[in-house]
Amino acid sequence: MTHDKFRTLMKKSRQNAFKLLFDEYCDYVYAIVFNKLRSCGTKEDIDECTGDVFADVFRYYDSSAENHGDLSGFIGTVARRKAVNYFRKLTASAETVSIDTDAVLQLKSDSDIEYDTEKHEMQRKMLGIINSLDEPDRTIIIQKYYYNRTSAEISKMISMTPQSVRVRSSRIVRKLKTMLEKSGFSKEELI
Repeated sequence: MTHDKFRTLMKKSRQNAFKLLFDEYCDYVYAIVFNKLRSCGTKEDIDECTGDVFADVFRYYDSSAENHGDLSGFIGTVARRKAVNYFRKLTASAETVSIDTDAVLQLKSDSDIEYDTEKHEMQRKMLGIINSLDEPDRTIIIQKYYYNRTSAEISKMISMTPQSVRVRSSRIVRKLKTMLEKSGFSKEELI
């Protein structure tokens, strides 16, 4: 939309002129604001800034000035300036942590991330090996060692005697140790 066309529309109806201006340039302004605020702002911040850009355009547009050509230069400039101001406001209020501050002490944790990760990986591998077992071996091991069920409880689930479950369980444990050692587990890890 050109300045001349916009001035003509404003003479007929200010409200319709602003509505048409908004409809035509909304995506353009949103793209400018989004590119400036995407690293620090939320969608709500971007939407608010876009609205403020149009409020400024409507408030400060001088229809009596002798401007010719397209309005996109004026609107783009307002959008960039408003987005930069929002960026400064959003990044200035963001809390940063200095290594020298007491906030670092509050971030300290007693958990050992490396140990927890290795433990999780071991458990994942172990479950994979257990899942490769045939039935009822898989059920016996899972129920006994993961759910702490007794041989009597397991025997009711799989229709075996408690004695058979105990004997089978000890055989499965020996078989699992061999399988786990072959897959890279050390004897210390299996204890």
